[in-house]
Amino acid sequence: MPDQVPHPGSTPVAVQQYLTLLSDRLSDAIMLMDESFRILYANPMALQISQITSANFNRETLWELYPGVLESPLGQAYLEAVATREERHVHDFYYDPLKTTFDLHIFPMDHGVGVHYRDVTALRRAERSRDAATDHLKHVLAATTDSVISLDREFRIIYMNQRACEVLGPSEDILGHVLFERFPLTVYENSPYVATYTRAMLDRVEGSFEAFYPEPYNIWFHVMARPSEEGIIIFFRDITEQKTREDELRASEERYRVLTELNPQSLWTADAEGRVLYANQRFLEYIGKDFVPHDGSEYIRCFDELDRDRVLQVWSNAIATGEDYDIEARLLRASDGASRWWHLRALPIRDEAGVVRQWLGVATDIHESRIGSLRLREQYIEIDRQRREAEVIYRLSPIGMALYDARDLRVLRINERQAEIFGLPAPEAIGKTYDELTRGVTAGRLFINRALAGERILNQNLEGILANRPGEYRHWNVNYSPVFSEDGSIRAIATATIEVTQQKRAELALIQAEKLAAVGRMASSIAHEINNPLESVTNLLYITRSHATDPEMKAMLDLADTELRRVSIIANQTLRFHKQASNPREITSDELFATVLGLYEGRLRNSTIWVEKSKRTERPVACFEGDIRQVLNNLVANAIDAMPTGGRLLLRSREATDWRTGRKGLILTVADTGFGMDPATQARIFEAFFTTKGINGTGLGLWISTGIMERHQGYLRMRSRRVNSDNPSNTHHGTVFNLFLPFEAVPSPTPNPLA
Repeated sequence: MPDQVPHPGSTPVAVQQYLTLLSDRLSDAIMLMDESFRILYANPMALQISQITSANFNRETLWELYPGVLESPLGQAYLEAVATREERHVHDFYYDPLKTTFDLHIFPMDHGVGVHYRDVTALRRAERSRDAATDHLKHVLAATTDSVISLDREFRIIYMNQRACEVLGPSEDILGHVLFERFPLTVYENSPYVATYTRAMLDRVEGSFEAFYPEPYNIWFHVMARPSEEGIIIFFRDITEQKTREDELRASEERYRVLTELNPQSLWTADAEGRVLYANQRFLEYIGKDFVPHDGSEYIRCFDELDRDRVLQVWSNAIATGEDYDIEARLLRASDGASRWWHLRALPIRDEAGVVRQWLGVATDIHESRIGSLRLREQYIEIDRQRREAEVIYRLSPIGMALYDARDLRVLRINERQAEIFGLPAPEAIGKTYDELTRGVTAGRLFINRALAGERILNQNLEGILANRPGEYRHWNVNYSPVFSEDGSIRAIATATIEVTQQKRAELALIQAEKLAAVGRMASSIAHEINNPLESVTNLLYITRSHATDPEMKAMLDLADTELRRVSIIANQTLRFHKQASNPREITSDELFATVLGLYEGRLRNSTIWVEKSKRTERPVACFEGDIRQVLNNLVANAIDAMPTGGRLLLRSREATDWRTGRKGLILTVADTGFGMDPATQARIFEAFFTTKGINGTGLGLWISTGIMERHQGYLRMRSRRVNSDNPSNTHHGTVFNLFLPFEAVPSPTPNPLA
């Protein structure tokens, strides 16, 4: 049932309910605020376009919900409305965080302020498009060689282009006048002006005609009328000279028709029934001098057998209808029997009654031109195929390519790869200037200026941060080349760009890897060399402890022995960590964790990080232990870095089943209670060269670890929860990495690029 309007005797509550219902159904937004600009009420449309909920009522102020509004003209209007108790209107206020343009009507109320507003973003965009289209149409109409005038629904002249002013007179003497009053000689019985314009205006039917307008113009016009939204648009041109020529041609048409349409080089005639009566000497030399017509049908033997049926059909149709005879067919040359292409044409000669009395024909040898045309067509088809292939290659090329206008360096053409480098869709990049697209890479402008001077710029390196890809320092190899016009001037600049950021990063990573490998080899060598001295010192300590009688001295010797044994363990672990086995071997989780923890024992001891180990299985797993230690070392190092103020480092092992494949294996877990990662970081954590450690990280650790796990037919998975900024004391945060190694898999060794 429809809602009932309250009658005059309704209670205030009923009236209030009705007003609320009415407000909820409005297509415009309504919002009420108290004197502190705290939101008291917003109708559904206000909730939608302002992106708030009823939970914001009586809590946040307008300035808290929409930062920056207080300092804007809109904020000033709100303050003025409250201060002066007068309404304020704000048109076309654009609020960037909402990407929305608003029209607002602010009105003061008792103890507060109200605002009635609407989203006009789409409307303003449509108005801009309409204005652009209108300007474009005016430019087109101004540039056209035809005269153009526009009439409103009352046949009043509302627009004239420059050409129309040149033909009809100044626009100030014509605009605003009714067409038929300003040009009265267009109105007469059966006037094509009146009939065509009226039909276009009332029936919305396009029409055209030719008519003569006497004094003061004395001009033949070709006129076309088309319906428009305002009324009709009339296009017309002066065809007086053309009409004069047509009259002259028409006067001599009969006398010279045959001479102007036939080429006299090879002539022939036929009677009204189509029997060939005569061929001139030149034609006879080709088809045979002994050719003498008898019954008039011998001519068909002169044609190639493949064309005879077609020639008879077309010739018979011309005889039956009186239409011109026109055909291309192959005629046999009598001297050598060669079949060559000819163009044959014949026109009927009629008497005063219009009856065909004779046919006059001409034949032209077109063999060379036809063969040339066929070859030209084949070449065109091949060129078109190559063009389409080149277009596909240009569009899909992995090399970024663009063409810039030499005058203002605006993009004329651009392929998808170059647009991707700029961080824009290709259609949006068209028309933008080089400076707009490469802001932040100043060296590029120097190169393109040299290209504008006529120099080819080849294999130059650029680096920097583009405006549309902030935060990404990138490298490119560029080639700039001028494109010359026929007069030698430079009309455009062609560019080719190759993104080499990944190569640069890979080079730096390779250098870093080489340094790390050298350090590893040195550490391994040192660890190997100190084993013998360590053994000697251990033996000496043992002998010394055996002869020590002082308890304090004995305790100090015991401590020295303990520390010396720890040095020996670290040396052995360093050797084992660096050494890459040629075949996988079975190893337990304890052995893997012990080696990694040994390397970080000093760092963990000096931190407030508590290591918690949990072992649920003793079953070994076959793997390349050096590779797996590298993965665990990377995970443990990341966990320690994530807890600069301390926390818990959890190392766990257990047997598990990969339910996707049904394989059983060992899961090693490395978890921390650090700050955790936000969703954006989690989405890119396994990408090559992505790092959150700045210059202290290469961004290759987890990427390499993923590759190692794939070679072991396992996987590396992660989950993380970021610290809640509203409740930093909440302990449910941190990161967990699970490393799965199948028991039955046969891992492949990790290739060593530095070997």
